[in-house]
Amino acid sequence: MPTVLDDPDDRSVEVGTAFTTASDGVISAVRFYQGPDSAGADNASLWTSDGTNIATTTIPKGPSGWREIRFDTPVPVTADRTYVVSYRASRGHYSTDTDTFSAGRTVKSGWLNALGGVFTYGNGFPDQTSKGQNYYVDVVFRATGPTLRAVDGGDHYYDAFTDSFPTSPDFFPLGVWFTDTSRPEDIASDRALGLNTYVMLTADSNLQLIKNSGMFALPDTPSDYSAGQFLMDEADMWAGPGDAPWTGKTPPEPICIPEDAKCGYTVMMELHEKVPSDVLTHANYGKGVTFWQSHADAARFVNDFQQLVSVDNYWFTDDDICQASQGGALKKSGEAALSASECHLAANYGITTQYVRSLVQPRAAMPVWNFVELGHPYTDGGTITGPQMRAAVWSSIINGARGITYFVHNFGGPCPSYNLLRDHCGDAIRADLTAVNQQITRLAPVLNAPFLDGYARSDGPVDLAVKRYQGSNYVLVGATTNEPSEATITLSCGNADSAEVIDENRTLPIINRAFHDTYADGNAVHLYKINDTDNCGLA
Repeated sequence: MPTVLDDPDDRSVEVGTAFTTASDGVISAVRFYQGPDSAGADNASLWTSDGTNIATTTIPKGPSGWREIRFDTPVPVTADRTYVVSYRASRGHYSTDTDTFSAGRTVKSGWLNALGGVFTYGNGFPDQTSKGQNYYVDVVFRATGPTLRAVDGGDHYYDAFTDSFPTSPDFFPLGVWFTDTSRPEDIASDRALGLNTYVMLTADSNLQLIKNSGMFALPDTPSDYSAGQFLMDEADMWAGPGDAPWTGKTPPEPICIPEDAKCGYTVMMELHEKVPSDVLTHANYGKGVTFWQSHADAARFVNDFQQLVSVDNYWFTDDDICQASQGGALKKSGEAALSASECHLAANYGITTQYVRSLVQPRAAMPVWNFVELGHPYTDGGTITGPQMRAAVWSSIINGARGITYFVHNFGGPCPSYNLLRDHCGDAIRADLTAVNQQITRLAPVLNAPFLDGYARSDGPVDLAVKRYQGSNYVLVGATTNEPSEATITLSCGNADSAEVIDENRTLPIINRAFHDTYADGNAVHLYKINDTDNCGLA
């Protein structure tokens, strides 16, 4: 029951809840709490995350308390998407609680996960938040899963481009950013670390040698030996969202005409137009896309100029990212800064990945990669540890990243380095990097297999994804809080009696289609393999 039954605000307002579902299903009705003085509830609506109204129903007059208003026809919804359910209170006086969703908290119930309360004054799509408020708007949902969902772009995405990445199931891109790669021994060293891709290279790098060594490259210049061409790094930040003329230069030179204009779209379009259409193009963006720009402005960067996109938010080592205008914008709608525990968290790499994926239109049409730092990239800030790096990588993958690029430059800390993997500065992280890359490569056929939505859900503070490969189900789980936690994983079907914890030499019992595990801290990742003779109705 709401703490505030009737908010004194008497303006016309649309209030609701943003939510996701872990299973395909149908929504048959809207539920909301109506206070004794809230007589102006007019209609209820269901929206996609971009503000498209997909269902509306009239709310008849009725008593206070929980009310259930049915849609004329049940509305199908898809897993791995964000929706908003809302109602219009034309005279205000909505029911509410503050702080339900503060500090990035979410509320899980069955297959649904409520992300936060939203509102807008007047009519239209509610996309504003305030102080973690909960407006007590819910849905009646029936799961129809499990269902298979292809990886973003499809498993043969790179086949559309000339001499690009392989689409064999055993290849998962593990890249390294901006290296000098001209000697066979350097390539051999990188291969031994489990790397397979170079993203952006120095001008004297030997691209033919890289290709002949079985590695892949995305340089920023045309080459017959590349898997594609890198366009630009972080134009969203240094050029901004705009169509002003570009000088052709990069900082610290004057960029746009006039100098105070924004020309990021011009930068990206001019670079894109120089590359043949059959060559894969890649661009990386930063805090402009993820924190500072509107959804529409960020989506234009993500969709209009390249066929492969990535972002770099270094949650473990960037102290500035905790500010309200940065990480707080993504997790708290810019209302407050993040505490160190909320900010320096592996799960935030997954939040970054999910946000960029939500910008891709059509949904899932293009692969998204994510950056993870390996050292001390800022003059201040911290140094990432091996367990933090591993958790950040897996958080990205669990949330849909189809490739990882490692940032290997130390611009601060006790050991400055241009490439910490080729000197003693990387000694502390080299073994952990090799281990996680080997694990990912070994599991590449699983990671490239379809997601199995609607098979598993959790009641605990974890992110979860399921993959279906060769008759087995792989449940990938990462902690979302820096505190020790527990989670029960509930399965929707099957007759399995145990779950193998991959690479941990232990097995968990499955009782009544559920198993339980513990997560030591925010860096905990457990990968489960479930062999099941029941195919859960899948073809």
